[in-house]
Amino acid sequence: MKNLEPTLDAIEDYNGQESKEKRMTVWIVILSGLLIGAVYGIISANSSVSDDLGTSHITGMYKH
Repeated sequence: MKNLEPTLDAIEDYNGQESKEKRMTVWIVILSGLLIGAVYGIISANSSVSDDLGTSHITGMYKH
């Protein structure tokens, strides 16, 4: 029975032999993920949440 799976030496991305285009694509994906995370973090840190508990009326239920 033949072994049809490629060896590590036959894979073009093994041992630092990847193309510059693939390397650039990986960096773009990583940096865009970090950028999106930073924007999301800045937006969530600067958004305010109302800490108002509401007022109690005659019924004793809080209304917002």
